[in-house]
Amino acid sequence: MVVEWKSSDSEDRCVERILWISPVDDLLCCIVMGDEKAFPNMRTHSEYTAAFKADLLKQVDWINDNIPLLDYDINSEHLLIRDKSWDAIKDIVTDEPDCFEKGFRGLKIREVQARTGIHKSTIYRYLRRYWQGGKMKNSLLPHFNNCGNVGNDRAAKESKRGRPRKFEDEPVGINIDEEIKQLLRSGIKLFYNNKDKSPLKHAYQKTLEKFFASGFRQEGQALIPVLPSPDELPTFGQYKYWFNKEMNLEDTITSRHGKKRFSLDYRPILGSSTYESFGPGSRFQIDATVADVYLVSEYRREWIIGRPIIYIVIDVFSRYIAGIYIGLEGPSWIGAMMALANTTTDKVNFCAQYGIDIDPEDWISSHLPQKLTADRGELEGTRPSQLIDVLGVDVENAPPYRADWKGIVEQQFRLANLRSIRFIPGAIKGRFRERGERDYRLDAKLTLREFTQIMIHNILYHNNNHHMLWYDRNEFMVADDVTPIPREIWNWGIVNRNGRLKKLPEHIVKLNLMLQGEATVTAAGIQFKGVHYGSDLAMREQWFVKARAGKTWRVKVCYDPRSTNEIYLWLDNGHRFETCTLLEREERYLNKRFEEVEDLLEIERYQGRHQDVNNMLSKIELDAQTKAIIEMAAKKTNEAIKQSEESNNQRVKGTRQRRTTERMANREHEAFQLSGQGEARKDSINNVVPLKSDETTDKKQAYIPPADNLSKIKAYLHEEDDEDE
Repeated sequence: MVVEWKSSDSEDRCVERILWISPVDDLLCCIVMGDEKAFPNMRTHSEYTAAFKADLLKQVDWINDNIPLLDYDINSEHLLIRDKSWDAIKDIVTDEPDCFEKGFRGLKIREVQARTGIHKSTIYRYLRRYWQGGKMKNSLLPHFNNCGNVGNDRAAKESKRGRPRKFEDEPVGINIDEEIKQLLRSGIKLFYNNKDKSPLKHAYQKTLEKFFASGFRQEGQALIPVLPSPDELPTFGQYKYWFNKEMNLEDTITSRHGKKRFSLDYRPILGSSTYESFGPGSRFQIDATVADVYLVSEYRREWIIGRPIIYIVIDVFSRYIAGIYIGLEGPSWIGAMMALANTTTDKVNFCAQYGIDIDPEDWISSHLPQKLTADRGELEGTRPSQLIDVLGVDVENAPPYRADWKGIVEQQFRLANLRSIRFIPGAIKGRFRERGERDYRLDAKLTLREFTQIMIHNILYHNNNHHMLWYDRNEFMVADDVTPIPREIWNWGIVNRNGRLKKLPEHIVKLNLMLQGEATVTAAGIQFKGVHYGSDLAMREQWFVKARAGKTWRVKVCYDPRSTNEIYLWLDNGHRFETCTLLEREERYLNKRFEEVEDLLEIERYQGRHQDVNNMLSKIELDAQTKAIIEMAAKKTNEAIKQSEESNNQRVKGTRQRRTTERMANREHEAFQLSGQGEARKDSINNVVPLKSDETTDKKQAYIPPADNLSKIKAYLHEEDDEDE
């Protein structure tokens, strides 16, 4: 032990280390600490015992900074020096208590001198260092840390500080005094710690131009700085040395990358999100990402529809995934609300919609949290007021560009990609494709529904089987032997921690979380987003009859964009709702999503617009053909009128008779005759009624039909209702 003698007469401290105590005699050996010429001294044991009782002696802690506490970081060269020193004194110090006696010690030292050739004073220094260091082998390590004035800069004098140069023509540099040092600091602040993110070499160059130029010379329109010789300038090595020596890393990163980037990528990670949550439901995190996979259309699989959006809602305490949303709606309020609605949905029914049968305990969460951490984009402003006021969920928005505030849910996207998404056809293999490499978009095979099925299986695996070795179980979980699986932690938290989960009627949650819109009541049904619906309420109150007899009107509805089968009329300010079902004639929209319907309608509208040019060209051709026929007919008719020399009154009179004659002739010509077509055609030619009189007949004389047609004409005259005029 190390002891200190108390003395009121002197301010000097007398500190000694006890090296040996005799097990038989009243003797002990000690050595004075801090004395470079000290030797072991023999004292009586009773003297020290009495001094302790009289409060003249106390034990002190002595820490030798020259002795490292750990062996693994000791320099190998230092270990060689230590072993050489130990080899010189090990035969002396192992012979206690004889080594503390002057005569015996001198004899042993002479033997070591003869064997090793080490000087006597060096051997004494080794012995003294070993004894004062607590008789530890590492106390013989070299004290290189005592070289120089540690922690203080050497004063600038005439001679150049620093290591000698390896080459004669290498710039020597200058002594960096306080004035030069201040110029270097200013150069670093101006040219390195800024948003330009310039390299240190560029900052060094600009510093020399700014602070060390003696003037300028003009070459054309350019002013070129004139610098002294290299021996009168600080070298880049000196600039870098003082930059590293005085650099404030946090200020440098913040100046070059900004506070947001520092907080996201460089700040110390000392906390844990788990300790922000006391139990299940204390805090959920929600976030979205664009999946790294391309999908095809549900209607036509040859259509590539792009990448889907994934929303995940996860419990912070247990890492249990409470809800998801997979769709084509970009990261927005719509997607966030769909994901939150899914957290309260019965998961057995939800999975059954995608053809997946599960037991209730496989996905047991159907609750809202006490707090919700989200992005500012989705849950900022007045939109989440219903979530806060009606459902009692406290919304917390993370600062911009601070994804680390939602690190738990962000990690799930990475895990989902590693587990499944990267192996799906159409997955993005890399952000940039090499020339000639196949376009991964052409490998897309899955529809949105099929991709959702994969994600559901992924979540079931995570909740029920994912073993989180990194999860920090508290002492109570360790005592209860809770396996670090999300479902096990969730169930343990429900039993052992205060409840934070909220359970509300499903229709209340959906009416407040589902998307809202306005539908139009028309004679063809309740029209919403191009799809028509019907309901018992509309039939009872004759809405469609009123819409056809009068005017259409708009009604407030809620809808789930994942299914077109139903929409819901909002009645009594959300306390009651009426279900509207898809009409039978709209069966092509059955079991589809609104996103897919909107895509289909947009494609059809696009195809219609694409055909407008062809329609116009065809209409132009039709109009041209019609015009040609009209012009030819008008020419022939005008010539006939000119030749007949009939007045307008004469042309109008006899219209009924001429119409009947024309019709009879057409009927005989148009009548179906399946046999004897050649003879019938010959007879028809012989029975054709000429419409113009013979040239020898008086032009003004009325035409008399053949006798065999008169009876037929008279019979039809009684049936004709047309007026002459």
